[in-house]
Amino acid sequence: MTRLLARLSIFKTNKSKKNLKRFLSYAVKRKKLLIYSIITGIIRYVIPLAVPLVIKVLVDTYLIPAGTKLPIRIHMLMVGLIILYVIYAVVSYFRSYYVGTLGYRLIFDLQRKLYLHLQKMSLSYFDHHRIGEIVNRMTGDIHSAQNLVSSAVINTIMDIVYILAIITALFLMHPSLAAVSLVIFPFYIMLNRIMLGRMRAASHDIHQRAERISGELHEQFSAISTIQAFTQEEMRADEFVRQNRGYFGALRLNLKLQSFALGLTGFLTSLGPIIVLWAGAIEVYNGRLTVGGLMAFYAYVGLLYQPTQRLAELRLTITNGLVAIDRIFEIFDTYPEVCDNPSSVRLKNVEGDIAFSNVTFGYTGAKPIFSDFSLAIGRHNTIALVGHSGAGKSSLANLLLRFYDVSKGSITIDGIDIRGVTLQSLRSNITFVAQNPILLQGSIEENLRLGKPHASIDEIRQAAKRAFADQFIEQLPNGYGTEIGERGARLSAGERQRVAIARAFLKDAPILILDEPTSALDPESEDLFKKALKELVHSRTTIIIAHRLTTIEFATRIIVIMHGKIVEEGTHEELVNKKDGLYRKYLSYQSALRGLNE
Repeated sequence: MTRLLARLSIFKTNKSKKNLKRFLSYAVKRKKLLIYSIITGIIRYVIPLAVPLVIKVLVDTYLIPAGTKLPIRIHMLMVGLIILYVIYAVVSYFRSYYVGTLGYRLIFDLQRKLYLHLQKMSLSYFDHHRIGEIVNRMTGDIHSAQNLVSSAVINTIMDIVYILAIITALFLMHPSLAAVSLVIFPFYIMLNRIMLGRMRAASHDIHQRAERISGELHEQFSAISTIQAFTQEEMRADEFVRQNRGYFGALRLNLKLQSFALGLTGFLTSLGPIIVLWAGAIEVYNGRLTVGGLMAFYAYVGLLYQPTQRLAELRLTITNGLVAIDRIFEIFDTYPEVCDNPSSVRLKNVEGDIAFSNVTFGYTGAKPIFSDFSLAIGRHNTIALVGHSGAGKSSLANLLLRFYDVSKGSITIDGIDIRGVTLQSLRSNITFVAQNPILLQGSIEENLRLGKPHASIDEIRQAAKRAFADQFIEQLPNGYGTEIGERGARLSAGERQRVAIARAFLKDAPILILDEPTSALDPESEDLFKKALKELVHSRTTIIIAHRLTTIEFATRIIVIMHGKIVEEGTHEELVNKKDGLYRKYLSYQSALRGLNE
């Protein structure tokens, strides 16, 4: 199939050819469906080829030499033809079913594999790609690619076989007339070669614009509260209209190209039968062709140009499909920057000693955050990281979780470099509670089970009780089965945070990371959080990225970071008593703010 498309100049690059082969391998895996689709397709396409022969026999044998009595064989011919078309209808049903099922299977297989691949991608990939664009590739592009197989590829195979069968029949019936009937084909092929490149470029532009609009919509509706709060609805609507206008313009250009190509090819495919009728009439007049033969020949030519016209229409589907396939495999060909290596081992029996040794790190395209940074954290210690925004506190958490890898230096747990252990075992030994906890759409129980999928309901209730979340949960309409909406929208910030803490209790990992967990809490929720936190950090190594300093007074050690470097460290008492110390200044500033608020 790829060789055929190459001869038709479908491929823009060798990469497109390679990607099509990779894509078709998914169809080949569904051999039964593919074989059934082809067999039923052949039967469906062969049946109409019998009609012109019936016409020839009917005219030349029974109608031209007219008799006084209607032969019984005419009735037999017609009944036979009806039976053929009953078979045609049944076969058409099965062909449509098999082709459709094959297409849906392809969607399922591709989406599943793409989803699993994206789950393994490093955070740096999502830093540079909008979620809406990724979703568009997983849905729109995969559907376009599916159409390539279920519609274009299988139909192309059938149409080509069909055309070859008709051409063979034409040459067997009347070689010179057959040659005349094919005179239009070189012009048809030349036209398609000229139009293909333009249609492909237009199709690619449409895909890119659709992707940008999808990303913009996802971004805007995710931040709808901010847009409304700043009364930006009109401005964002204008921007959407501007992008949509560009998308419409690209669609219109593509439609013009498609309409021009279809109109011209339609003219060429209509001109062929007219030429055949003209030349055939001369042959009949000269006695070199029967009337029935001309009618059969004309019918075959009509059947010939119908699949030819379909091929013209399918070229756009093929072009769109190849663009979509290239975009899908662009994701598959992007590999995670952070991944397991063949020698990775499982991290077991973690005690919790953590060491950042001479670490250098910076996000892609930005200057380094850390340069030769070192920090040792003893097992079961609670370390609080303090500093202004952008100091590098959250980056340390990201590095420990291996969301990103260090450029230089190493990070070890119990003396083992985390780059030498599997990501699954590393992260299963770390509980991470984010500043704005991410809760998934579903029930509270389902969200708690993220910490321990097979936890019993008693374990879930106990974890919620330890996090002081049980009271508000039990007051909800369906208790632990209450649906909380997208990102937990039906819960308050304090309730979401307590669910996240309960999840941490349930996971019970030896290492705990809390990234500014109290920044959005009211005083009552903060007091409950402090009580839960003191129990949660017991007998585990804990890193708290602090925003409110009153929540870290109990920490074993407080680290003050500025511009990626440690500038102060000690206990709360030691740092409070340090004259002109940064920690003391931060604490005084927050105390003054609380006084103003009161």
